[in-house]
Formats: sequence, C-alpha cells, structure tokens
Amino acid sequence: MRFALIQEGDFPEGVDVPRRYQEMRTEAVFAEKMGFDTYCLSEQHFLKDTCTVSSPEVYLADIAARTTRLRLRTTSAVLLTFNHPIRVAERLTTLDVLSNGRAELGTARSNNLHTLEGFGVNPAESRAQWNESIDIIIKSLTHDPFEHKGQFWNIPPRTLTPQSIQKPHPPIFVSATSFETHRNAGERGIGVMTGNSILGWEYAERCIESYKEGNAKVKPAEGSYVNNHVGFFVAVAHCTDHMEQAYREAARVTNGFVNLVIWLYSKLGASSPDYAYLSQIKKIEERKDDLEYVINSAPYFMVGTPDYLIERLRRLQGMGVKEVLLRIDGMGHEINMQAIEAFGTKVIPRLQS
Repeated sequence: MRFALIQEGDFPEGVDVPRRYQEMRTEAVFAEKMGFDTYCLSEQHFLKDTCTVSSPEVYLADIAARTTRLRLRTTSAVLLTFNHPIRVAERLTTLDVLSNGRAELGTARSNNLHTLEGFGVNPAESRAQWNESIDIIIKSLTHDPFEHKGQFWNIPPRTLTPQSIQKPHPPIFVSATSFETHRNAGERGIGVMTGNSILGWEYAERCIESYKEGNAKVKPAEGSYVNNHVGFFVAVAHCTDHMEQAYREAARVTNGFVNLVIWLYSKLGASSPDYAYLSQIKKIEERKDDLEYVINSAPYFMVGTPDYLIERLRRLQGMGVKEVLLRIDGMGHEINMQAIEAFGTKVIPRLQS
C-alpha cells in the first residue's frame, strides 16, 4: 500500500493562511522523510475556512524544489470550462520537468455548487465537460500535433510545450463519488480516488467494485496506457498511542469537515439529477455530532491508535485499495507533525512489509 499526504490549507483559530502555507511546506518535506510516497493538494475555490488552496500547481512547484522523491499530485484539477484543458496539460508537463518526472494529475468535475455557480457552470453539464476535457488532455500529451473538435472546445492542430519527462505521460486520476464515475474511470484506464466513503464501508466497496467492472472493459485512449491504481481519500487522519487523545485532537477538524460535506452535498444533490445520489448525505445529519459514531461508521475518517488504523487500512487493502490519501490538516502544525511522524514510524512500515 502506498501513502499520500493530502492537504488543503485548513487552519485552526489563531492561524492565518500565509502562516498555514509556510507550515505546510515544512510538513511536506517532513512527510518525505517519514516515508510518504506522494504529496497532494486539492483545487478548491471560495471556501475561506477549511480549503484555501486555489492554485495547487503553483504550490507544488515550490514543494518540488524542496524534495527529491515525493510524487506531486494536484488532487484534483477541476476540469470545467473555466480551466482550459490545454492549460491544465501545460501546467502538468511544466511541473513534471521541474520535478524531474514526479508530477501526477488528479482531476474532478467538482462537488461544490458554490464553485460551479461562482464560475457560471451548469451542474447538468459538468460530467460532459469533464469527459471532453480528459479527451483533450490525453490527446495533447500523446499526439504531436494534436487537435480536437467537440461540444465545448475546438482546437486546431497544435504542439504542447513543454513535453513531459514521463512517457507516454504522467499518471492521470479522477476523484470519484458516484458509481458511474468509478465505472467510467475504469473503462478509460485512468486511476481513481474514491472520495465519498462518508456514506459507509458498503458504499465505498460498491464504488471500488464499479471501478473494477469498468476496468474489465478498459479502452485506454490512443497513445495512452492503463493506470488501474485505486486510491482512497481519507478526510481526516490522525494517529496517536491513545484513542482518547486522537479523538480530542481531531475533534474540531472532523466536526468541521462533516458539516462542510453535508452543506456541499445537500446543495449539489438538489441542483441536478446528475448529482441526486449525493442527497444520501442526509442520513449522516442526525448523528453528525456523535464523534465516535462518525469515525467508526465509515473509512472516510481514520483517527485512532496505530493498531486500530492498521486494521482499517488492511480492510481497504482487501477491497483493492492500493493507496490511501491521508488528509492531515487543520489540527495545528505541532499536532500535524506528530501525526505525520506516527504514520511514518508506526503505520506505514507495517502496511508495506
């Protein structure tokens, strides 16, 4: 199993965004030392308290200069009309050159109606925009020259510069919350990052099975390759030797993330039939303040002792998960560093042995 540290610029009271960004630099470098394989930053917009990273490609270039081994992934670039797919590809290949072949691209169609409305995107068109954007990105990475005629973009023959170091191109993933997106990713031959396990273990398992079903019918794009990597997003990750301490230190960020997800999914689920499945989040609302229930009922949260976490992570391994993306963020710099060290010394070695 591979381990990624994912961060979003979440900060506790008394810390501002500039200070948090400086702290994240230190945490990323320390994660490499502690054995993490990948460092990830999501692209988020208009969330001023919990997810403040709106330009991950800028930040990852800084991390590339401070590390030598960590893979670097945008998790995830929002592939809608406000992010032209050629610009996404150019930023990816530039990071790949600067990092000497360590760049990866996570993609998404957004789970945030606040973002869609802010950029004037119709939620009913987001799936089609993501599909066409992925087609263009892979064409630009694998054909010289490339061209495209579609519903949202028309591109005459052009050459992408710079070219990536990784051939035929850096790994591509999609953040997925629905069965359909999992299945589509499997058929396309791109990696998946399961991101809706707050609905429970059974829902997560069905998502991964949908990806495997699609992967059995895989049809990678011309010039591309099959990346059947199953990643798993963990919204709050914390590890200490005592369960009570882990709960106490992760309580604020866990509660905040539950409330954020309920707000995001409830609004988006009502916006379009394409997102109707997200309305299931209402099942969580009744017990959202029960920290023990929230943590134990779903793999979306990994908070506890090393033995407790290893048991849950091995269950994910058995489901076919090859990588966990641990969001260690928002608890304060000192606690974040302690959690990174605990995972690096007491969890990662046992899962990789």
